[in-house]
Amino acid sequence: MELTFYLEKTRSQGYTLQQSLAELADNSITHNAKNIWTYMYWSDDSGKNSFIMVVDDGNGMDENELINKALAVPKNEHVDQGEKDHSVYGLGLKTGSFNHCKSITVITKKNKLLRKTLSLKDGITDEMPSSINHKFIVKHLDKFTNQKSGTIILWSELDRISKFHAIDRGPNFYDDCDKAKKHFKIIYHKYLLNNQINLYFNGTETHNKTKAFDPFYKNDSNTIKLENSEISFLKGGKTILRPYIIPADTGKENLGKSKNDLQGLYFLRKNRVIDFGGWFGLGEKNTDRFWSSSEKFNRLRIEVEIPIETSRDWITHSKNKVNIPDYAASKMRKSLIKIRKDYLEKINTMEDNESSKEPVDEKLKKKQELIKMLKNKVLSDEDLSKIETSIKGLK
Repeated sequence: MELTFYLEKTRSQGYTLQQSLAELADNSITHNAKNIWTYMYWSDDSGKNSFIMVVDDGNGMDENELINKALAVPKNEHVDQGEKDHSVYGLGLKTGSFNHCKSITVITKKNKLLRKTLSLKDGITDEMPSSINHKFIVKHLDKFTNQKSGTIILWSELDRISKFHAIDRGPNFYDDCDKAKKHFKIIYHKYLLNNQINLYFNGTETHNKTKAFDPFYKNDSNTIKLENSEISFLKGGKTILRPYIIPADTGKENLGKSKNDLQGLYFLRKNRVIDFGGWFGLGEKNTDRFWSSSEKFNRLRIEVEIPIETSRDWITHSKNKVNIPDYAASKMRKSLIKIRKDYLEKINTMEDNESSKEPVDEKLKKKQELIKMLKNKVLSDEDLSKIETSIKGLK
């Protein structure tokens, strides 16, 4: 009862669906998964038999890991397990999941196949949700038993999702799936670019696979790298700000955000983006003027590595937001003032170079306009008048 009481209290941590799904993906990566498949199925307006299922081919868990770690509230502080360990507080699976559902079923395979359900009503139990008998899940369970190892996380009783999606629950549900895919495209971009993981949504085909994408366009010849700024903090650790001026024409990035929203700081921890976009409450020194997203800086994106030693000072308990600690804010501001200045100087120089190019040959321009008009089979009186004017201009 103590466990369920605690979990009930943590149901309003402010996770979006995509952030909660990222908590599951984090666990998969920590356990060396190469492939992560996310499935979302909406069955009816109430969401009673709807489910969300995340499958991976990682190490799986033994009984101790399942009962005393994955489904338990940690009694001690989390001990960092290395480069792939994305846990900070050891709570992500529970708090992230229960922000959207009332029941989590974990099916895992390491030495043997194990099944347990953690529900807000009954705590840890062997009872399986009714959705476990859905033909789609049965099919995947049959396939899973032939895997060497891995884990399935199944959310059922999606009460929070059904509550907030009102009349358009079903369509909004799948819209959230698309948002999650775009979210993963950014926060796991380093893993995708290095071909360390494959992320699939609602299928196993190529079109279900999340494409690799670099928000900093590091390999684009039109990207300009500005000077790095290294900062050490008295409370421990250091960071390096790596600024990039992205190309003017990036095409449609398909991230569900505008170019203005995507400018600014990208905070990473162990190659995983925690929070991104904007200036995080920083601004000019000794003023109340905060930097806001604007057209002027919409090509400036800056990588910032969160110090591992003091991660908890920077990351909220929900592990999806960054709050720059007071002891770091002034040093960050000082570096960013210089970076923003360097950026504007570089942009202005580029614009000056553009304006200093050879002027357009007006005679050639008129010839081209004339050729274009003559290609039309039917000419109006207005067209004939333009042709006459153009001919005079060429004399």
